[in-house]
Amino acid sequence: MRERYGVAATVVSAEEVRVGGIGGFFARRYLDVTVEVPDPGKPEEWTAHRRGAFDDLMDRADKGDRRELPIDASAVPPLSTESDEFTGLLEDLQRYASPHAPVSTTTRRKTRPVVLLKAPGDLVVIAGIGDDAMTVARALAGERGGAEIVAGGAQHAGPGVPRVTDRRTAFSARARGVENGRATIVAYSIEPGDARLAAHAAALTGIRPDQLWLAVDASRKPEDTAAWVNAVCTVVSVQALAVLRTAWTSTPESVRSLGLPEGWSDAVE
Repeated sequence: MRERYGVAATVVSAEEVRVGGIGGFFARRYLDVTVEVPDPGKPEEWTAHRRGAFDDLMDRADKGDRRELPIDASAVPPLSTESDEFTGLLEDLQRYASPHAPVSTTTRRKTRPVVLLKAPGDLVVIAGIGDDAMTVARALAGERGGAEIVAGGAQHAGPGVPRVTDRRTAFSARARGVENGRATIVAYSIEPGDARLAAHAAALTGIRPDQLWLAVDASRKPEDTAAWVNAVCTVVSVQALAVLRTAWTSTPESVRSLGLPEGWSDAVE
């Protein structure tokens, strides 16, 4: 930069850009740098003290890209072809390489076990069709530490039970949880129908839970479950599935096709 624009040139911005690749792998990386050059004037003498933002930026890039330096093999974890990351990469390659592969707007796969949040003030939403969310909420609260259960969506839990329907009521539930030293689980009932489903998905976005779990019925048709699950996942981040009625079907594993981690199941071990 100094050879082309002179020592008085100033770096205005520098941004790392990645092009291409699959799932974050094999991408080409370069720096997009904007330089401000003053009007021609008296030449300035370059000294070792005139180091600026560009030099610092390049130093950091050099430190991160010194691949030619000797590598301590003992400090590098061995490459495993059995890891979730490697398996996911192969799935992506197969999907994109196959001309007959189905097109999906989202890619979700299990990476690590999901742990239900239970610190005071944590807000976890369990969303499901009908009373499925309440069934799961009661099971989780009983198994994992006595969280307060509140209602949301179309769920009606009786008089006196608090409701969480938007950001304001979610904030109140968090504050109450901090005061009582408990987490809060929202049993959020979703109603069928495209318009209602879209409204529920938007409401879940406004609630902004710390975790969102979806209660799915393993005995339902996989395509019916996938329809509402995908509609929710399109607009809000989902952390886990809670699987119900596994004993009512001969194929409870069908929920795995949803591509989300399983955080809880009523299956008898």
